[in-house]
Amino acid sequence: PGEVNPNNKINISFEIPPIGLHKIELAFLPFFERFLQDGFHPKPVEIDSEFFDEKILEALEKLRVLFIVSGKMYSSVKEYVGAQGGKWERYDNGHQEWDYVEFGYRCESWRRFYRAIYTRPYYEGEQRLLDFVRPDNIILTNIGINEEALAGCSEALREEITKTESVIGSHHRRGADELPHRGIKDFGFEELPFKRFAANSAVYYCMVIAFFLFETFKEDVLVEVMPIGSYATTVRRKVLDFAAKIVSKSRQITLKVTKTVMEGLKFEKLWQRCNNPMPIRT
Repeated sequence: PGEVNPNNKINISFEIPPIGLHKIELAFLPFFERFLQDGFHPKPVEIDSEFFDEKILEALEKLRVLFIVSGKMYSSVKEYVGAQGGKWERYDNGHQEWDYVEFGYRCESWRRFYRAIYTRPYYEGEQRLLDFVRPDNIILTNIGINEEALAGCSEALREEITKTESVIGSHHRRGADELPHRGIKDFGFEELPFKRFAANSAVYYCMVIAFFLFETFKEDVLVEVMPIGSYATTVRRKVLDFAAKIVSKSRQITLKVTKTVMEGLKFEKLWQRCNNPMPIRT
């Protein structure tokens, strides 16, 4: 991961993940320690469906870590929830209402069941989405069934954290937690181009450094033109992608832009700032 903080400092870490699922316990030990706050205050680890694997879930269980994982949408699951009839309940997050049903779930080859919650959006009007674009989800968790992970909780905290609505809300907030990474993905790319770690690390470091320069460019030059939080695509479209004409006359080279660009982008100020960069403090 990489991080750019408000103090114009950059912190980058590009590491080799543990090879093989037999090392998953070592991989999650630092996360386990991080999420234990105030003595024994559990905070669920939220996991993508890419890590929907029995060995990973068993390792988390052994470490007494609470988890919320996105399950895979198998046809057998859809058939089961479709036959539940009046067992559905409703959850409202303030923006959208969701119908949900809770049940025990395990894959055919798994040795144990986990708590599962199937959610689907509720629509008051006649609008409906086709099955292949409907944002249905199946959520798996050990919250409420792993008593050792909740051993240090107060009764009030235990009651709150085990609520079905709390599990669904935590799963929905996971998407919002990914927004800070959207900036660098929009600026560069998500999939690294090489097979070798060393080559990919070099590309990654260059991309993060370039992204850092882009962020400082927005602060130093574009501060009066557009919001600091603008993504790279927006900056390219508004600040860089415009019509211009380069004219050479009387031993001078002139860049001509339209009146709209000149006034809308405050082009004169941008030009002055680009030609007078701020000194780098050492």
